[in-house]
Amino acid sequence: MTPTVRRLVVLTGLTVPHIHHIAGELTEPARQGRPWALPLPARIVLCCAALRTSLTVRQLAAVFGISKSQAHRIITDLTPRLAGLLGSTVDADRRFSWTVDGTLIPTRDKTTAGRSKNYRYSTNAQILSRRADLLVVAVHGGGPGHRNDAIHFRGSGLQQRCVEHGRVYADGGYRGITELHTPAFAGGRIVRDAAWRRHRRRRARAEHCIARLKDWQVLRDHRRRGRHLPDTLQAVAYLHNLRILTAHP
Repeated sequence: MTPTVRRLVVLTGLTVPHIHHIAGELTEPARQGRPWALPLPARIVLCCAALRTSLTVRQLAAVFGISKSQAHRIITDLTPRLAGLLGSTVDADRRFSWTVDGTLIPTRDKTTAGRSKNYRYSTNAQILSRRADLLVVAVHGGGPGHRNDAIHFRGSGLQQRCVEHGRVYADGGYRGITELHTPAFAGGRIVRDAAWRRHRRRRARAEHCIARLKDWQVLRDHRRRGRHLPDTLQAVAYLHNLRILTAHP
């Protein structure tokens, strides 16, 4: 890694050892045609910087001294490959309880987004995380943001994982989904008793996880096509997990 690229690692929110670890996990496929303008570690830094800062392709190209088309091709190539590494960081130990919650991701592609309560065109993302350390177990996203969390949750891969796990906390928006622990209702309102207060403290960890994920600015303004959002979510979740696992080996 050149000194210039090493200085640019600060844009990613990661460290140089993180970049070398990711480079070791990724395998370079056989490629025909012109070689890449940058070596693999530098391309990883560019892709992670795009996810972390949400800079435009023009700005990233100027920072790394390459053309806009090269910067775009690097992001398009590496984002799904980073997303594919998420499974290697997931721990499904049933001794740890999980939380699930949804969040809105502002998305400029209006073919997949819907006008949402944040007054923007957004898509919905469902985040399943481990309560103890905020490790992301699975993510699901891409549907219009004007639909309820329960609608996005039902039928997704997250629902089956929650059925198998059995200890998953969710808020009142998931009322009626039996595999989740939700607050008790009476007369259409949440019963605010001691059990509800205990549940609220446990479920609040889902909000903390979402806040950590949204440190990656691409989840605050997704410029790419809506069909790329699942890959973007999984790539961000992988990088988030990587930081947790290296901080607590």
